[in-house]
Amino acid sequence: MKTNVFYVLIILFAAACQDSPKTDKKEDADIMVTSATEKESPSKNQYQDSESQKALYKALKKKTPLTGEQLLPIIPEHINGNTKIGEHRFEASNQVANGMYGSYDSPYNFWIEDGSGSRAIVRNFFDSLKFKNQGPEGTEYVYQEQDGYKTIAFLQPKIKRNQISFIYNNRFRISLEGSDSQDALWSYIDFENLKKLDQFK
Repeated sequence: MKTNVFYVLIILFAAACQDSPKTDKKEDADIMVTSATEKESPSKNQYQDSESQKALYKALKKKTPLTGEQLLPIIPEHINGNTKIGEHRFEASNQVANGMYGSYDSPYNFWIEDGSGSRAIVRNFFDSLKFKNQGPEGTEYVYQEQDGYKTIAFLQPKIKRNQISFIYNNRFRISLEGSDSQDALWSYIDFENLKKLDQFK
């Protein structure tokens, strides 16, 4: 009887010893799976909208857009010393006003676009900054900060036409096109005149 009890104790002890490593291995496996999962968790997508951008787009949708006629008074009287061209020097359409200056051979074109309401003008601009797309062969997009503003320049050296655009007051896309370099075009922007838009923030 004592021998049988002794054998039973040995068997139970051996079984207990074998269970312990299995438990340890399972815990190790759990730790490894957790660590692997943590490592594989994707970092924040750089192309996703930030919380502040989401709030901006939501706020813009709630605003009533200005008409082209309301934007016309903000169009500058001249660009780099060049006055308006012809009788139809200014045009206005839905949420947009533009003016043409200089000569018909090599004019400057200036636009103000209101990015509020249902139009995605501001969102499209900031998406372009994220994706940094490039244009067709022989053209170039340049993404640069100028005086605290993020700008997008579209350069077309073959036809000697360049355009620079930026967002003013997180609402209005301002664009100027001409034959000059992007830096020169930027220097022609009349920010004193643009302050007239501050009342529409």
